Amino acid sequence: MKKNLIYGIGVGILVFTNSCINGNKLQENVATSEDALMSVNDTVDYHMEVFKEISPYFSGDETTLDTTFYAARYPVFPPEIDSLVRDAIFVDGEHHASQVAESFLGGFNEYAEEQIESEHQTFHAWFRNQACEVVFNVPGFLTLKNAISEYTGGAHGMEIEIWSNYDTQNKRKLSLTDLFQDTLALRQIVESHFRKQEQLSDTSSYGSAYFFDEGTFTLADNFGLTQAGLLFHYNPYEIKSYADGPTTLLIPYSALADTMTEKGKRLLAVIK
Repeated sequence: MKKNLIYGIGVGILVFTNSCINGNKLQENVATSEDALMSVNDTVDYHMEVFKEISPYFSGDETTLDTTFYAARYPVFPPEIDSLVRDAIFVDGEHHASQVAESFLGGFNEYAEEQIESEHQTFHAWFRNQACEVVFNVPGFLTLKNAISEYTGGAHGMEIEIWSNYDTQNKRKLSLTDLFQDTLALRQIVESHFRKQEQLSDTSSYGSAYFFDEGTFTLADNFGLTQAGLLFHYNPYEIKSYADGPTTLLIPYSALADTMTEKGKRLLAVIK
C-alpha cells in the first residue's frame, strides 16, 4: 500500500508539473544585437530553451517528500552553429535534453524500484541540473559556459563548469594555439597570476596541496573568452581537493597581447 502511495503521489505531481511548464519546454527570446550601431549579422542569433522532467518515484516519509529531477537551460542557435556547439551543451553525446532526461531518470527509476522491492521505503533522491549560458558573443567569436551540478548518492554531489569557444566565421572550435603563438610564455604569465592569487611566492613548491604532475604548473584546457580577459577554470579534484573547491583565473588581455596570434589580435580589436 505504501509503495503505491509513493508512486501515485509522484505521478500526480509529475502531471501537475508538466502541465505547469507547458510540455517541458519554454522559450525565452534573447536580444541578439549588442549595440544599435552593430549589424544583426555581426553576432550569432539564439534563443534560450528551458526543460524539466521529474521521476514518478519520490523519496521521503509521511512528512517529507523529495523529488528526483533533470533540469536544463540552454541556448539554441541556427542549424550551422547549433551543430557546432551541441557537444558542448550535451556533454555525454546526447542531442537533446529529453535524451539526457531519459538516461538520467531511467537510472534513478531502476534504483528506486530495487529499493522498493527490497522493502527499503526511504532512499535518496537524485538531481541533475545544467545551465548553459552564452557569455561572449562578438563578431567572429562565441563562448559558452556550461555549469552542471549532479547528485546520485554518496557523501556529496559534483559541480563542474565546461567552457567552450568558437570561431563562428570559420565554424570551428578554438584551441589556445589558435589564439596564442607562444604557449610557453602564456603559461608563465598565467602561472604568475595563479601564484599571486594563491598567495604563493615565485619559488614556493606546490607540494601536496596541489595536484600538478611533478609539481609543474599546467594550463587548464578549460578556458573561456570574456570581455574582461582570458579565463581558466579548474574544476574540483583537477588541481586541488574537493574541499578546496574550483579555481578560476582571469587574465587581462593587456598582459597577453604580445603572445597572441593574428586571430588573437583580431579578438582584441573586436573587443576594443
